[in-house]
Amino acid sequence: MFFPIFEYDCSQKVVYYAFKSILFQDFMDSILDLFEKTFEDRKLSKAERQALNQVLSEQNLSSENRSFLRNRIFNFAKQHLISYSSLEVLDWLEKANKIIANQADVAPAPEVYFSPGPDCQRALLRYLGQCKKEMLICVFTISDDKIAELILKAHQQNIRIRIITDDDKTFDRGSDIKRLHQAGISVKMDNSPNHMHHKFAIIDGNILLTGSYNWTRSASLYNHENIFVSRHVGVVQKYKDEFEKLWNEFVDFG
Repeated sequence: MFFPIFEYDCSQKVVYYAFKSILFQDFMDSILDLFEKTFEDRKLSKAERQALNQVLSEQNLSSENRSFLRNRIFNFAKQHLISYSSLEVLDWLEKANKIIANQADVAPAPEVYFSPGPDCQRALLRYLGQCKKEMLICVFTISDDKIAELILKAHQQNIRIRIITDDDKTFDRGSDIKRLHQAGISVKMDNSPNHMHHKFAIIDGNILLTGSYNWTRSASLYNHENIFVSRHVGVVQKYKDEFEKLWNEFVDFG
């Protein structure tokens, strides 16, 4: 996850962007620090508002996150009413609240990829490779060795990984499920005559990859498939709920 670090030239109010990767739990405090820096002259300039809008829009904040920010910013402004002009403080607070309010129900544009061709596989590899904390994988089968190797690499980097898959497909020739499980990755599967036919993954709790695309070489080379990428909080949450529901219902691999 990324955020711009703001450096201020107090005379010209110039905002520079430098991007740095951080864990999400640090993000809210970092954003609050940025808001507080804009209070140095109680102005919240147009450049500052645009920069803050860009940062927040890229994160797709939940309503809880927005409420947290509003409360912290209100308390910050309240503490400074004694030391500064109340009109300046209230003007800054109003502009800050508008920035947060603008984030309601804003989500980055979804991405769509199609096969045959390399686009779907590349999208999967890119997002799996960007994972920092957790992968929730719920797919019919995995037999693409490039994808399997990337999952193994993530596991070796202590990224938490859970996989749900179809019981019949786990023992197909070329399936990578057994070796993923042998590497220490938690795997569950259905135990019924029906198929666990989902194809979705959730990366770090906020990026959804879904669509018809099977995680196989033939899907990339020959089949007409698709992958849809979404960061919409509500949509991602529904898929997380479905994953946890199946995880609790299904049986351990083996």
